[in-house]
Amino acid sequence: MNGWPEHALAAAGHPDPYPYYRALAEDGWRRDEQLGLWLAASRRAVDAVLGSPVCRVRPVREPVPAGIAGSPLGEACGRWLRMREGDAHARLRAAVGKGLAALPCDEAEQTARRLARAFLMAGAVDGLRLDALVDFLPVATLASLLGWPEAALAEAAEAIARVCRALAADADAAARERGAEACRTLLADLAILSTDGWLKRWREAFSEWDGASLNASLLGILFQSRDAGAGLLSAGIAWRCQGEWGHADPAEWRARLRQDPVLHHTRRFVAADATLAGQTLRAGDQVLVLLAAAARDPAGPAEAMDFGRGRHACPGEALALATARGALHALEESHPDWGALGGGIRFSGPPNVRMRRFGAGERA
Repeated sequence: MNGWPEHALAAAGHPDPYPYYRALAEDGWRRDEQLGLWLAASRRAVDAVLGSPVCRVRPVREPVPAGIAGSPLGEACGRWLRMREGDAHARLRAAVGKGLAALPCDEAEQTARRLARAFLMAGAVDGLRLDALVDFLPVATLASLLGWPEAALAEAAEAIARVCRALAADADAAARERGAEACRTLLADLAILSTDGWLKRWREAFSEWDGASLNASLLGILFQSRDAGAGLLSAGIAWRCQGEWGHADPAEWRARLRQDPVLHHTRRFVAADATLAGQTLRAGDQVLVLLAAAARDPAGPAEAMDFGRGRHACPGEALALATARGALHALEESHPDWGALGGGIRFSGPPNVRMRRFGAGERA
């Protein structure tokens, strides 16, 4: 294990975690006493966990993180699709799926391309500029499509970043308060956006739900677009730094994501005793579901797992890929020095996201 990640929560930021993941996938299951977690790593184990109704996104007794319970952020978070289970989850997922299916991805790609082009024209295309683009564009593209004024997109992206920081496991009271305030601002903005275009389609999809459920769900999608979208875009840029590749082809993205995933793990909380893929789990156990290991499991079906599987699979895959494609097109138009941009890549981001950073050396 020499040169391997210290543990599974550190793997996404390791230069080469994939030998480690292969070893875990061969085991299928492993107990990490240091982390207090079960590791599900084979495709069989991961599918079993993601498909089991006893494996929940949140602990039964803590439907939202304790640190934000009772705050506007906690109330909104409790309404998010990924936090729901049972019949309410199924109906809400159907509404979100209907809303996303109605969104023309070519429009998303063109919006991302336009916003990225304008962003890149404002300064030299160096590593710091790429990092700023990665942080800005996924949220800004979706916010623009929802009807945010262009002058307010940077503010919306920063507000979502504050929400992300508030929900991080190591968030302190100040970060949670900033996240709650950002949540209030974003919900207020959503409530007054024009009902034309994309938002009109969303309102039609949510016709049986109240406005608070719709706005909370849109906030949740903006939240999920931030880190996952940034990781996806940073990966696409890093691959381009290594040489030309077919970034206009969604199938090429999926093939590369299988070999070099962006979303490395997700958590599940066991609500009742169960035996899954040969492993006995007890109520109260936590499982770290290693999507990156399952994607490379030679016994699996050789497909990317970044967008998950089962009832909590992310419905925004097409939108995320369209946004990243638009950004790559805009970058190609700017004719940057790809070799120079790829010369100092570091990994730094949330523990579950393989986030490339291009400007680390420029900050020194």
